[in-house]
Amino acid sequence: MQTIAIQYIKNNEECQKRNRTLYHIIKAVLALMLGFVLLLFNDTHASAKELTANISGKGSSITVTSKDGSPIGSIYVKWNKAVKPYELITDTETLSCGEYGFLHEFIALDNPSTAVTFSLPAEDPMGIYSLRIFTDNDVPADVQIWQPPCERADILLVSAHSDDEILFMGGIIPTYGVQQGARVQVAYMTEFWTTTPVREHEKLDGLWEDGLRYYPVCGNFKDVYAENLADAEKKYDLDAMTAYVAEIIDRFQPQVVVTHDFNGEYGHGFHMLTAKAVAAALETATFDVPKAYFHLYPENKLHMELNVPLSSMEGRTALDVAKAAYLQHKSQQWCWFYVSDTYKYSCADFGLYKTTVGVDEEPSMLDHITLYAEQERLEAERLEALRLEEERREKERQEQALQAKVDAIRSDIERQQKEAEDSLLSASRELEQIEQDLKAARTRTAILMIGCSILLLLCIVYLIRYFSRSRRRQREWDEEE
Repeated sequence: MQTIAIQYIKNNEECQKRNRTLYHIIKAVLALMLGFVLLLFNDTHASAKELTANISGKGSSITVTSKDGSPIGSIYVKWNKAVKPYELITDTETLSCGEYGFLHEFIALDNPSTAVTFSLPAEDPMGIYSLRIFTDNDVPADVQIWQPPCERADILLVSAHSDDEILFMGGIIPTYGVQQGARVQVAYMTEFWTTTPVREHEKLDGLWEDGLRYYPVCGNFKDVYAENLADAEKKYDLDAMTAYVAEIIDRFQPQVVVTHDFNGEYGHGFHMLTAKAVAAALETATFDVPKAYFHLYPENKLHMELNVPLSSMEGRTALDVAKAAYLQHKSQQWCWFYVSDTYKYSCADFGLYKTTVGVDEEPSMLDHITLYAEQERLEAERLEALRLEEERREKERQEQALQAKVDAIRSDIERQQKEAEDSLLSASRELEQIEQDLKAARTRTAILMIGCSILLLLCIVYLIRYFSRSRRRQREWDEEE
């Protein structure tokens, strides 16, 4: 009995040992498989490799190669000046670039090139502010791939300076433009090329961080500080500002316009003048804007909820996004103002200044508004329905025409068949008549032949008798002689 027990224990230990060995083998195989799958996934989804750029040349001809000689698949360039059209020459082709005037420009090459040459306008080459090159087009998220200004904007943000659209209206882009898919177009009044050019770059960096993808437009008004409205009216041409705003309203046909506080937020004179120009342009523009909101306007108040996590912004709130966007304005971080939805210059508080669609029933700038994309979808569906209906009607017309042809052919066949039957019946009757006439003719012929035969026979008999009598008389005459 003891021997059996010992043997059982040994067998059990060997079985457990084999199970442990098998477990470790399976575990190792699974780990290898998982590593292989992860390797495949990483290879498939790896972003482009950033290369170290060598830049040679200057002025109107600048050539870029990679330090290790790797082919260049895409280029991200920031220019020193306002961009004009130029050519990019690669190993295999010449590309026309700069069409939209993007200060921060991403260029994807159709075929990787060992060298690329910027052929810039000879009279005023832009000069490179910064440049990055990559092996292909799957570039990091901080590379700004701008779309041209939209054709029709759901929301037009009119900002006096770059950073004002973040400080006082910063939640609009992530809330409506990114999360809800509205087309948001930003338009600035002032340019900084003649004052602080770096702010032109910060402008784009801030907008990109805030979630904007449509390239902004900008007026040609210089950045000159005005202490109050009267001071601003002396330094700027209000009619020219109004004309500019009316022009962009007519260009973008916005469903909602948003701009500054009539009191200039903290009393900035140019902010006040911008609000005044927008209010005037709403009356003079050809396009009738359905809704207009002014920052901190005291009537028909709207408070935006900016502390809700946004799925489209990786769970960040609109306020978080706006704060991060303002940090891109590095040259302005010395200023006392900041992005907040709680202090007296809150970027969450607006008032409905104008409406042709009724006051808001929901706390949203898009209340009573159907986004252009939805309008276009509905219009496309309507046109598709009309097309399908027209196709159905055309098919029905064709079927009716075909049926009419079939009916006409059937009618013609029936007519021809009836005519054939009538002709056949007539022919049959004529044949019967012919047969009757033929029978009558045969009868008449038979009678005539019989009559002729009898007559001939009588003639023959008569002739026989005549010749017989003649011969008899002749004999008689001969005998008498």
